[in-house]
Amino acid sequence: MSARDTPLVIAHRGASKARPENTLSAYELAIRQHADMIEIDLHTTRDGRIVVTHDAELEGIGGEGEVADADFDTVRSLDAGEGEKVPTLDEVLDAFGKRIPFNLELKQSTRGPYPGMAEATLAAVEARGILDQTLFSSFYDPVLQAIRDAHAGARLALLVSPRYPDDWVARAQRLGAEAINPARPLVDASWVATAHEEGLAVYSYTVDAQEEMERLVAMGVDGLFTNWPDRMRALVGPRGGVRRPAPVDTPGTVS
Repeated sequence: MSARDTPLVIAHRGASKARPENTLSAYELAIRQHADMIEIDLHTTRDGRIVVTHDAELEGIGGEGEVADADFDTVRSLDAGEGEKVPTLDEVLDAFGKRIPFNLELKQSTRGPYPGMAEATLAAVEARGILDQTLFSSFYDPVLQAIRDAHAGARLALLVSPRYPDDWVARAQRLGAEAINPARPLVDASWVATAHEEGLAVYSYTVDAQEEMERLVAMGVDGLFTNWPDRMRALVGPRGGVRRPAPVDTPGTVS
């Protein structure tokens, strides 16, 4: 069995157990903790600004209604945690886009896709010359298709939830995706083997428990989304090393 490169340490909303999620300080700490990539969540305000926050609704950050119905100044006035403000995509990419790759998760409002957000996100990435190191992800095939239609070379990852776990290979192939981002409970050795046979990387979310990190790394996943990037880095070792623990043989699979 040959050694493999270490799986990617993907900081889920930044180092979000140590700092408020989806804030500039969480991203800065993720870099200091040697994450390989940072995942962030994108929504669009009523006046067309792309902002970084997880939920479509504003209640979680002290507001009312949802992002799609609020103007940027309203969203900006809210507390993302410990006095930090909700950042824009432009601010995040200007501060960190040259320092670390990003997984940009394109969300929807409660009414469906944000008009023009896919194209605007792609344009923001291209303007900074970081297209080749950026992964665009979504649970929603039409959102990813809009990215694909706008740029044949964009790198796509299909998020797969337990609510809609079927046909992920066919969906990924239709989109020209390079990766699958499945929920942690979905992932077993067969899933990983199938994805790799189809040429798809596997980046599983969200994995914080040590035993789950060890289980999934042993199966051969290509990366994990975690709120504790420092803990995962300690497990898998430095960039460019070999996986720890070593992949295990599972009955009925080929390792």
